[in-house]
Amino acid sequence: MRARQRTRGGRALCKLRVLVGCLALASSGSASADSRLAFLADRVSYPPPAGQPDDFRVRTNAALALGATNEEGAVPPLCGALGDPSEVVRQAVAVALRRLARTSSLDCLRRRAAVESNAAVKLQIQRALEAIQATSPPGSSDASAPAAYVANAKFYVSIPRVSNGTSRSANDIDRVVHEAIASKLAELGGYQIAPATETNDAAKAAIAKRKLKGYYLAANVEKFDYSDGGLRVKIKIAVFSYPGRDLRGEIPAGATLPGARPGDSGAEDQLMSAVAARAAELFAQNFK
Repeated sequence: MRARQRTRGGRALCKLRVLVGCLALASSGSASADSRLAFLADRVSYPPPAGQPDDFRVRTNAALALGATNEEGAVPPLCGALGDPSEVVRQAVAVALRRLARTSSLDCLRRRAAVESNAAVKLQIQRALEAIQATSPPGSSDASAPAAYVANAKFYVSIPRVSNGTSRSANDIDRVVHEAIASKLAELGGYQIAPATETNDAAKAAIAKRKLKGYYLAANVEKFDYSDGGLRVKIKIAVFSYPGRDLRGEIPAGATLPGARPGDSGAEDQLMSAVAARAAELFAQNFK
């Protein structure tokens, strides 16, 4: 079995995108998202459950299908599968985690990278790490690098985790909104983004040293509204002092994208980003 696995490994990996479609169809239909995740998690596990064949191709397909779910719940079974005896499966798992792009998978990817002996698998793990780290939101606790130093900053801004009122993954919402707010403030100039895990004492010291004015921007994304033949997104930013966190005001912003259909995550991300950027712009105009 292992000899056949090694000889077919390269060809199997080349066909991953085709194979994943078959398994995705087999597990779709009327099943709920949770049921589908459970089905795929069962198929990717090793050793396989009683009654299931020990076939690396089944586990490979299941790994890729999990990567296509865009669900946070797909991360734990994929992390567990990084220890699969098949290098083909492990490559598929790394590809799937890269596609999911969840910062919650960084820890297991780093642990596997430290012990992985197969060069091809290690390359895929490294690519996944680089891709996920590159998309980590500036205010995420998983972002390892500090925000860029702004020499002419006048304001010191802390952006906590975004409050999510939608049915989308909290990590997805946090990533899009954080990036939009931080990018808009960087474009406007004069705003230094505070480290994600900064203590109050550290914040006070940084503000005093550079004579900055501190703000804490707590963003909330409301439930997406598809009621009028399009998508409406509303975001509110509660503005507090920082690090004291005394409420200073609230910035509401919203916009509509006609023709957007429910479940179109691309349209949701596009509109969220635009609305969050507008809210950041209104903050800059109204709080000096």
